[in-house]
Amino acid sequence: MRGLFRALVGRCPLCGSKGIWRSFGQTVDRCPRCNYLYDREEGYWVGGLIVNIAFAMALFFLLFVGGMLVTWPEVPWTTLLIVNLVALGLGPVLFYPLSKTIWVWLDVTFLHPLDRPSERTPNTR
Repeated sequence: MRGLFRALVGRCPLCGSKGIWRSFGQTVDRCPRCNYLYDREEGYWVGGLIVNIAFAMALFFLLFVGGMLVTWPEVPWTTLLIVNLVALGLGPVLFYPLSKTIWVWLDVTFLHPLDRPSERTPNTR
């Protein structure tokens, strides 16, 4: 769970390093502390996009369905629509960098545990 917490605060899920961002949403090639390779293969970050879409769906469900349940039977439809449009316009954009770190955590934890030494050592070719 330590790796998930690190991912949720935008740090390297493996070692907790802060220096993994080149700019907003752009990771460096390798972690400066543990040397983990972030750009693993063509299409790797599609998983991060899937995490971001799941976040947007959960956000919609919480705001829309939650808003309906809280205000039922006098649901303020216009207000609910405006709140959801703003949240779903800004939420995924602001969550984008964290979706990448969460994807790295999911990948390393469940899909491809670190079993190859080359994932942490620099290429010497």
